[in-house]
Amino acid sequence: IKPERAELVDFSEGYISLEQVLLGRADEERYTDADSLVADESLMVGVQPGTTNYFVAVELVGEDRLIAYETFPIAVQALIAGDVDAVVMDDVAGQGYVGINSDAVKIVGESLTSTEELGFIFPKGSDLVEPFNAALDSMKADGTLETINNKWFLGSEAEQ
Repeated sequence: IKPERAELVDFSEGYISLEQVLLGRADEERYTDADSLVADESLMVGVQPGTTNYFVAVELVGEDRLIAYETFPIAVQALIAGDVDAVVMDDVAGQGYVGINSDAVKIVGESLTSTEELGFIFPKGSDLVEPFNAALDSMKADGTLETINNKWFLGSEAEQ
């Protein structure tokens, strides 16, 4: 949920907290964190356009070192194939890719961002935001949201 995006659409309250990370190949030794990735100008970064990950990647290495992919699965396959050297993505998704490809990929270094909230998007002025937030509040209060997040987002913690 970013203020500049909130000028265009309405958001629900956050339903999950996450950070952004670098996903690298499991055998990667040319960089160990964001600083060493930035320092090696030969390294390319994969990212999905239109996401907050894209904007973090632009800030990190600039647009000239980005290769945009339609989806994250394609970006991860490009990483594994050696077409890019890292992918910027949410930590929850990154943990999922490591879980199913631990011999091929790893999370490199510390988080690139502080904790961010994900919210559902509604058209500006939607009268659905308030009842949707009420439902989220109810799910937070009775533990349902945490149960769902733990099941579907690999043990991530929902906003309390």
